This record gives sequence, C-alpha cells and structure tokens, in this order.
Amino acid sequence: MKGYGECTVAGREDLPPTLGCRGLEASLGAFRCVRLRVEVKAQSTIHLPAYRGGALRGAFGTALKASCCVLKRQNCENCLLRTRCIYSYVFETPNGGVAEETRRYATAPHPFVLNLEIGGEEVCERGSLFSFGITLVGRAVEFLPYFVFAFRRMGELGLGKGRGNFTVTRLMALNGEDREVETVYTDGTLQMPRAALSLEDALAACERLPGDRLRMRLLTPLRLVYGGELCREPAFHVLVRNLLRRLGNLTLFHCDESAPALDGRLIDLAEEVRLARRNTRWHDWERYSHRQDKRMKLGGILGELDYEGDLAPFLPLLVLGSWVNLGKNTTFGLGRYRLEGV
Repeated sequence: MKGYGECTVAGREDLPPTLGCRGLEASLGAFRCVRLRVEVKAQSTIHLPAYRGGALRGAFGTALKASCCVLKRQNCENCLLRTRCIYSYVFETPNGGVAEETRRYATAPHPFVLNLEIGGEEVCERGSLFSFGITLVGRAVEFLPYFVFAFRRMGELGLGKGRGNFTVTRLMALNGEDREVETVYTDGTLQMPRAALSLEDALAACERLPGDRLRMRLLTPLRLVYGGELCREPAFHVLVRNLLRRLGNLTLFHCDESAPALDGRLIDLAEEVRLARRNTRWHDWERYSHRQDKRMKLGGILGELDYEGDLAPFLPLLVLGSWVNLGKNTTFGLGRYRLEGV
C-alpha cells in the first residue's frame, strides 16, 4: 500500500489521522461489498427503455416482495415483521441501529445499487442475451440466495414494455475494475462469492491512479445536492462531502455500527483541489412512481470532470465511491462513475 502508510499519505505528515492507514481502517475497515453481473436470456421479445434503472429496480422490488413477504396485504410501515424482513431491509431500510451515530437518521441508505450505463432503447428478441449489474453492501451479501430467486422471479413476471420474459443464465462476481473473477450462479446452482471488495482493495487500486490530476467519467446522471440545489459544476469539496456521508453511513448501517465517523477536516483539504476542466451535459431521465402516482424527472450531469491538486488523500474515498455510486437515487443506478488518469 505504497503512499498510504501509517498516518501519512504521499509522504505528508501534516494530514489528519483519518487520512492515514489506521484512520481509514477505523472508519471504513469494516466496509464490504460484492459487485455482480446478472446475465439473462430473453424467452420472449423484451422492450428495454433507453435507461433501464427504473424498469429493473421496479421489477426487482416487485419480485423480491412477492418472494419474501409473509403478510401480503400488510403495509410495510405497520408490519410486525418489518425489522426481520429481507424486502424491508433492502427497499424500505429502516433505521434499526442502536448506535448513537445512527439514531439521528429516519431511514438508512439502501444496501444495494444498480450498475448501468446510459444507452438507447433496445429490443431483445427471444434467445438473445443481455445483462445488468448490481452491488450488494455489507449484510445484504448474506441474502444473495434470495436475490437470485428474485431475479428468476423477475423473468417470470416480465420486464419492460409488454412484460417480456427471461431466464437467468449466470451470475458473475466482478473485481473493482468490472472484470469477472468467478461465476457464482449457473445451471440452478449457487455458490457464495469467495471474497468481497474492501478498503484493502481500494488502497491497492489507488496505486494505479495519479495523485495530482484525475478524470471522473460520469456513466449515469449524477445528482449532487449542495446548499439545497442540484450541482451542475460540482466543486471537489462537494464530492468529498457526499462521499464522506455516503460511505460513512453505508459502513455504519450495513457493516459495523461501531465504526467512527470519517474526519471532517478532509473538507478543508478538498477545498484546495480545483475543477480544471468540465465537459458535461444535463441529462433528464423520467420515471413513473407508483407510490406517488406521478411521473418524476431525475436529471443529472453526464460527461467528464477533471480535478487538479493534491488528490492522493482522497483516492481511497473516490475508488470506494465508484463501487457504490454517488449522489441521489443510486438504487436506480444513478451516480455511477469511472476514474481515469489524465
């Protein structure tokens, strides 16, 4: 882990302790996630929208609830089984924590995100293959057998316009760079992933990234809120504020309730990093909310953001964020990005 030694980063001894290896291990050492690619085969014609996030999240939620819910007609908020229900944990995600740090939150972040990209509308004919990605965080990994069952149920219930059917052919576990490392499900047989991605993997990935100029390639609309407004030109400290909150909460709620908060002094350092280049556009994505009975626009920025300055202290946070997405509406797959050298 060159450059991330005890209490120093890139040879600097003036950085807050949180930026050192010990500080990161204390705050995010318990963080774990498993990244999966779900490969399916169309059994009838499937009409996929330009952005699949709404269709896939809705179908996944419906299938998981149909598979797990015991009291079919019971509202989740009033259900006696809410704190022990897999569907509630994944999609309603109540704040059931006992740690003082978690009591101030009415709800917890969901323990999954979809891994998608923006494309065009697509028609999958019978016999064709397509795939989508999903990341499971912390304790959610334990419920992988239920999720596989739900993916299969999704295929039976149908997906997209016309409710085309599919069968699940394979599930592959991915590394931090989207490469397949093992098959965990095929031919009706499931084996749990041998290992999850952790802070150690993020630190290793930092060695392949430059510490002075970095490009963030936005693969799905990024919805960052700062000062009550969506950011179209996000300053670096806005990214860091969101990453600190998101990664800290995911670890607290889903990995280790005793984990201390990340050091807020990182924000002071982040304000010294500048946005050197921006090549972005605003992309509006619309979905229909059955819960609110209306159509909703979830716009965000797509494209490239180049940041310049002392980036080394923030690389672990940026790498971890690339695995769990950033900003609002991440369970729809929004806020997915890739890090590149410039």
